Amino acid sequence: MFVEQNYYFWKFVYELVSAHGFQVLSIQSEEQEVWLEKEIQWKTHVVRLKQKQINWRNELKRELLLTQQRVNKNRQLFRGGNVVLHVGYVAEHPPVDEWKSVTEEFSGQKPTPNVFFFSDEEKSSERSRFFSAIHSEDTIQEKHPSESEMEAMVPYLRQQVATNHRKRQQEDQSLFRFGKPVMTYLLLAINLLVFFYIEGNGDSTSVQTLIEYGAKYNPAIIDGEWWRILSSMFLHIGTLHLLMNMLALFYLGNAVERIYGSWRFTVIYLFAGVFGGLASFMLNPHVAAGASGAIFGLFGALLFFGVQHKQLFFRTMGWNLLFVIGLNIVFGLLVPQIDNGAHFGGLIGGFIASAFVHLPKEKNIIRQLLAFAFYLVAIMAMAWLGVQSTFNENQTLEQVKESQELNQTGDFDEVIRLTTEALEENGNFEAPLLFNRSYAYMQVGDTKGAKEDLLRVVDQSPDMAEAHYNLAVLYQQEGELEKAADHAGTAAKLKPENEGFQQLQKELSSS
Repeated sequence: MFVEQNYYFWKFVYELVSAHGFQVLSIQSEEQEVWLEKEIQWKTHVVRLKQKQINWRNELKRELLLTQQRVNKNRQLFRGGNVVLHVGYVAEHPPVDEWKSVTEEFSGQKPTPNVFFFSDEEKSSERSRFFSAIHSEDTIQEKHPSESEMEAMVPYLRQQVATNHRKRQQEDQSLFRFGKPVMTYLLLAINLLVFFYIEGNGDSTSVQTLIEYGAKYNPAIIDGEWWRILSSMFLHIGTLHLLMNMLALFYLGNAVERIYGSWRFTVIYLFAGVFGGLASFMLNPHVAAGASGAIFGLFGALLFFGVQHKQLFFRTMGWNLLFVIGLNIVFGLLVPQIDNGAHFGGLIGGFIASAFVHLPKEKNIIRQLLAFAFYLVAIMAMAWLGVQSTFNENQTLEQVKESQELNQTGDFDEVIRLTTEALEENGNFEAPLLFNRSYAYMQVGDTKGAKEDLLRVVDQSPDMAEAHYNLAVLYQQEGELEKAADHAGTAAKLKPENEGFQQLQKELSSS
């Protein structure tokens, strides 16, 4: 009878693999035990088949408990959390005492095992029940070979199952060995060289320096400098920003380039960076730089790999990757300085770009064309919305801050250009923009322009003490002391704690 059970065990495993699409997770030939898996109707069906005679209900209960514990301990091997567990035993007889209700003791526990005994007497009925549980049909016609034929077939069946398992393992391994990380190291070198070049000629934390070397700067992009979307990917704001991004690029780049190959990796990286840059242009008015968008695109590439190879994804990187992405999203939402537009945009752009280039040796022309078309439509839409400042109500406020910083660094011509353009575009924050321009005019010797701007400022914002003070200084220089004293008095009254304002008022009052 052992020969018949041994034959049936390996024949059943072979049928599940060859005819029903199950994948072998592990083979333990010495213990006559095989674990298989298949995704059916969005659920992961895990099958544990074992050739073993179980005589008592308590023995079966211990077996099921150990099986359940092993599944829960190794959930990373399965495609998702929704696991359906089937436990089948090939034996001469079922347990002596009643055993079918044993699963009731596991109700409420996940996963609850479905138990099958493929005994000599109930083999046919248990097969029907098993295939019903996996939502499939038993299409294999039962044959009754002789004992010698069964004995001769067992090594062949075992070898076929083992070969299928080994072939699958080799295919899985080959997915991670398609390319070599050549472009990853080249991008690391480029980013480092650019950073050290900027540091040697300025300060990478200076807004003005970043703008000069190609950071994402919305006013300049609106003026036609679209190349900044690409160039900003290679700039970094300080050493810490550089190190964090390069560390992420080293690990993610290695993984993605080995899976996709160098040219696909390059397309994904650049397309994701552009997508993230345009998302930042659309959503974020601040000056921005960094490879974060492109790096998040590599996350997107790994997610696309997970969609294509769910089982392998969750057996290897799946849950860890999802945790890291989730952590980055939460961190980005909690920290205001994070450019979430670039991050989310890069993630989405990387996924779309991966669908466009697709995985090596896997083609889906329609999907690839649709992905490319969607990418083009999306970037054009983001560019248009960015130019219209649809989501950037604070764009003018950012220009106010930028002009203040430029005044502090002494780039007065740029202040005049920036504020003039901002004033022509809309009427938001007009008084602060005029004040910043007036200061720049004063520094370049254009007292007429400065005075005109300051008069408009005090007309719109009569409580701006600094504008009154600067007007007093200009009128004093022109000899109009009465007007100077009037504005100096207003400034001193508005800010009595300011010693400079008080000093100018006293000086003009005594003259």
